[in-house]
Amino acid sequence: MRRHAWTDRSPGSRADASDVEGERSRGRGNRVESVKQDLRYAARSLMKSPGFTLVAVLTLALGMGANTAIFSLVHGVLLKPLPFDHPEELVWVAERGQSGGANWVTWPNFRDWRAGSRSFQGLTAYQGATTTVLGGEAPAYTSVAVVSQDFWRVFSVSPAEGRLTVEGDHGVGQPPVAVVGEAFAREALGGPAALGRTIEVFGTGYLVVGIVAAGFQFPDATQVWVPLEIEPQGESRTAHNWHVVGRLHSGFQAQDAFLELDPLTRRLVATATGERGSEYLATGVFVTPLQEELVGDTRRPLLLLMGASVFVLLVACTNLASTLLARGTARAREMAVRSALGAGRGRILAQFLSEAWVLSLLGGGAGLALGLLLLEGVRTAGAESIPRLETVGVDGPVLLFTLSLVLLTTLGFGLLPALLTTEDSQARTLRRGGRGNDGYRGRWWGILVATEVALALCLLTGSGLLIRSFSAVVSEDGGFDSEDVVVTPVALSGIRYPEPWDHERFWEEMLARVGAIPGVSAAGVITSLPVSGFVPNGLVELDGDPSLHGNGVYVVASAGAFEALDVPLLQGRLFDERDAPDAPHAVVVSRSFADTYWPGEDPIGHQVSGGGMDPLWSADPPVFGTVVGVVADVRYQTLTQAGRPTVYWSFRQRPFRIGNGASLLVESGSGDPALVAGGVRAAVVEADPDIAVRLTYLRDLVSDSVAERRFLLMVMTGFAAMALLLAALGIYGVVSYAVARRTREMGIRLALGATTGEVRVLVLRGAMVPVVLGLGGGVFGALALSRLLSGLLYEVGPHDPVTFLGTAALLLATAWVAIWIPSRRGTGVDPMVTMRVE
Repeated sequence: MRRHAWTDRSPGSRADASDVEGERSRGRGNRVESVKQDLRYAARSLMKSPGFTLVAVLTLALGMGANTAIFSLVHGVLLKPLPFDHPEELVWVAERGQSGGANWVTWPNFRDWRAGSRSFQGLTAYQGATTTVLGGEAPAYTSVAVVSQDFWRVFSVSPAEGRLTVEGDHGVGQPPVAVVGEAFAREALGGPAALGRTIEVFGTGYLVVGIVAAGFQFPDATQVWVPLEIEPQGESRTAHNWHVVGRLHSGFQAQDAFLELDPLTRRLVATATGERGSEYLATGVFVTPLQEELVGDTRRPLLLLMGASVFVLLVACTNLASTLLARGTARAREMAVRSALGAGRGRILAQFLSEAWVLSLLGGGAGLALGLLLLEGVRTAGAESIPRLETVGVDGPVLLFTLSLVLLTTLGFGLLPALLTTEDSQARTLRRGGRGNDGYRGRWWGILVATEVALALCLLTGSGLLIRSFSAVVSEDGGFDSEDVVVTPVALSGIRYPEPWDHERFWEEMLARVGAIPGVSAAGVITSLPVSGFVPNGLVELDGDPSLHGNGVYVVASAGAFEALDVPLLQGRLFDERDAPDAPHAVVVSRSFADTYWPGEDPIGHQVSGGGMDPLWSADPPVFGTVVGVVADVRYQTLTQAGRPTVYWSFRQRPFRIGNGASLLVESGSGDPALVAGGVRAAVVEADPDIAVRLTYLRDLVSDSVAERRFLLMVMTGFAAMALLLAALGIYGVVSYAVARRTREMGIRLALGATTGEVRVLVLRGAMVPVVLGLGGGVFGALALSRLLSGLLYEVGPHDPVTFLGTAALLLATAWVAIWIPSRRGTGVDPMVTMRVE
């Protein structure tokens, strides 16, 4: 029996393995219990200091909330896949112009790509516009897309009701059919009853054959899709009118399609050398992922904001690190006693990290709530400037990101104070009465303060550069006055107004009706609004000679449009009754057009053709207009792009260009457009109840044109303000603690005859040293980081000395106040009292 018992306990036996497993289990249980004890102790310790805990949680909430909100944007806009089947297969295809930029695609090139390419499952061309759609309960002003065959195949869309357009619908002379969105069908056409109804778009009646689910709205919130090929398309390889999207075969990349289409395009355009305007022929292609194209210029600002939010979190962590370091020094005697009673360094380190972990959890929860609030603000402020904003929200990846922030910040602000506190000698700390190694920590306080200042200066400088840039943009003279103008787009029914001259007569009556409204000082019609982002432009011919080429923006307008916009007349006259439909054609040109093509000459009397943007260009002989006036340049694209050479044609002589895409401009003589808006609405409805009236103020459209800059400015300024506040609080806390620790020293100095001012200067001088060092480091950091802003600035250099000096002065003044307040309070105590403190 004994032999068997001894054998059962031999190494490798089941009983021995059971004992080892038991020891391991008890070890794990002890570690879990230790963690629980540390967390309970940390919670009790933090509850004893509610002021410190509240400030710490709020500090972390600011940093984590900013990062949560911005990461939600980055994830939703840049990282989340497009809401299409296999979105990685979708690419954007554009032509490369002779200047190296991207152009829309010509119809012959698209057609030949589709026939000759082997990289794509399908290619589709489309163009979108916002216009009036009739046939529902009321006129609807909505987005309409004209799409080519294979559109639905490329986007892999199935109908919710009815059917989609098929190959047989995409042919010249085929019966017009349309597909509508679920929202449009429900709100305008009675839901499923929309099938079989006829709607009027662009003057043509379309039979609704299908409804797609509300989730599909490509492109640009489109609600109505109609076939492109029912109208014949031109054969010009210089008429860039179409967007193109393709779906690659599985396993193909954008680079594969580029290597195929680029040489193919060069071969195709080589056959068109005799075409007029050969300088507009393509030299190759661009093929980019569709998501990258849709995000566009938003990527850089969002990544910049992500970096700025990380800076805010770093400032918050540095702030708390300095505060916890001070707190650890105050608790040095407690830690020394615990060490003397047998607690190891690891146990004490775990205690400090437990406190940091609890603070991080609380800060993370508060930061998540703050991030939701900030995200709602971002939705409002960025609605006009951020694509895919509807996809942004707090989902699983965002929550995982916030949890990761909790873990990182625990180490970020908790590890250094914990290590420094546990480095103090137990005996030395007890002999010094619990003060710990103040000199050693003082050096670390200085480093932390300098770091806070440097980070804050980087954010302040970036914000300052954006403020100066935005100020330069909004103060830019766009060549027009937007403050007192009411705008409404007007799209006329092609069935009610079948002939171009019907459009001309409508606008004659419309302008007369609106001009009679009390308070209206001017009214006009124009085909392109200032700072609208896009205007038609292209080849024009000069002085009756087809060999003399120029380039101009093409705008159709009335004299009242110039008057409503307060565009100055520099020479000659505007359009008037002499420019009747059957009179010789007249044009007004911009100053840059006259200076470019007739430098040093009187432009009045010279001639210009409408070019490829005008069907009269193809007349035999081509129709030229005589220059009768010169006006100031107007910035039609953006406020930051100088006015381009522009040719204006009279609406009376170009009525075919005002049927589907013209805007009514009405100027209020009182300066307040709201006073005439009601009258304008009534006049439009009275003139034609089938016009969907969408009144806006031109000043709001101008404001929307700088929405992206304004959004970036607002967020960056908010982050800079957070960083400045956190830096000020961090400096204040460190100095307050230092003053409290030096109470006895200051009492001795005062008792020995030093004045209050001298002691205060001593404190200020010592505390300002790390601030100045931080400013120096921050300047170098700002110089490097400001280069990232260079592409976002206007009329301001990335190393603008005014901005750098101004932000440094602001931060220096803030730091001085944060130091002066505790130094004044610390030197205001009676010397005899301070000497008896210890």
